[in-house]
Amino acid sequence: YNYEKKEWANAVILVDNEKAKTLKANDVIKEEEIESYFVWIPKYRYKIFDMGHYENANGQLDETKQNKAIEIEFGLKNTIDDATNENYKQCATPNASGADGQCHEGDWMTHPAFTAFENSKGFWVGKFETGYNQNNEENQKTITVDNSWTEPNAQKDENAPTKVIIKPNVYSWRNITVGNMFKTSYSYQRDLDSHMMKNTEWGAVAYLTQSIYGRCTSNISCYEVEINANPSYITGNSNANISYIDSKSVASSTTNNYSGIYDMSGGSWEYVMGYINGKVGSSGLTEVNELKDANTKYFDIYTNQNEYEYNKRILGDATGELGPFPSRGMSSYFGDFGWFVYSSEPWFLRGGYRGDSSKAGLFASARNTGNALDHSNFRIVLTPTNNAL
Repeated sequence: YNYEKKEWANAVILVDNEKAKTLKANDVIKEEEIESYFVWIPKYRYKIFDMGHYENANGQLDETKQNKAIEIEFGLKNTIDDATNENYKQCATPNASGADGQCHEGDWMTHPAFTAFENSKGFWVGKFETGYNQNNEENQKTITVDNSWTEPNAQKDENAPTKVIIKPNVYSWRNITVGNMFKTSYSYQRDLDSHMMKNTEWGAVAYLTQSIYGRCTSNISCYEVEINANPSYITGNSNANISYIDSKSVASSTTNNYSGIYDMSGGSWEYVMGYINGKVGSSGLTEVNELKDANTKYFDIYTNQNEYEYNKRILGDATGELGPFPSRGMSSYFGDFGWFVYSSEPWFLRGGYRGDSSKAGLFASARNTGNALDHSNFRIVLTPTNNAL
């Protein structure tokens, strides 16, 4: 890997853990032996480009923003409140809905995705939208995609961590409630602190993509991630029918090459763990405390009640900072959807789905009740500590 050359680190989890223990450097791993692909997002700080103090749509559009790279510096130490250096002011991460802390536009701040997990150096994010393994239980030693795999069979509303598959050219797992998304993700790889992607973790990937380490060729020249518009919700595709194995598919990667993350524009809308405090909607959860008992580090909690209080963003989550908002539901970043959660629809979705055309995108946000939708999915994150790296 070499992030300065836009080459992001990749890793795989195998179907057979015993085989993984016997592998040596340069051994070839067969595709059918791989269960899941992950991509490493290293801990970083970024220069705050907008404080997100937008309380409503205001009829303006700042198209210059989409061409500006977000300034990023990699590093393992958290920023602190220090405004004494005129050339390098920094602030401690507020990490709360609507909070500014001591931060101002132009300050450097550790991204909040890296502050909730003590001793982590970053996180691994699913390279593709989560798929549903359609093989029979007795055939778990290999993963073979054949004609028996169908789109309807990938739509299961269940807590089933053994069915997780994160690979290209499989059907995205849809029609599943937020409750089952969270429980499946949480139980998937407990030793690696697996969990459903948070809204701030989505923001961390978005900001790294909108930098010279991702889709920007300079500080003033950035290119949008192309939509996965595959009509059958096949992972890793670009446009409608460009398969992952076609080199043109990299247009849908966060790096414009094979090392990046796919399906973050289009494919399915992706529910993330970001919700209105105390609201469960139709998530399948009896109460929010059912999940809080696990650990509050797995949630981004918002405090607004009205649907256009963009100023209730969490700095770094790639929502309220994307203004000005020229109309309700549209941001200045590539004209992507810019909806915000509110009491009746308390759960965030990100990325858009295959039929959203130009409104879909890495910066797109929407909201819903947490119910199972035929066009919504989820993504899994692993956050190992130093001891597990």
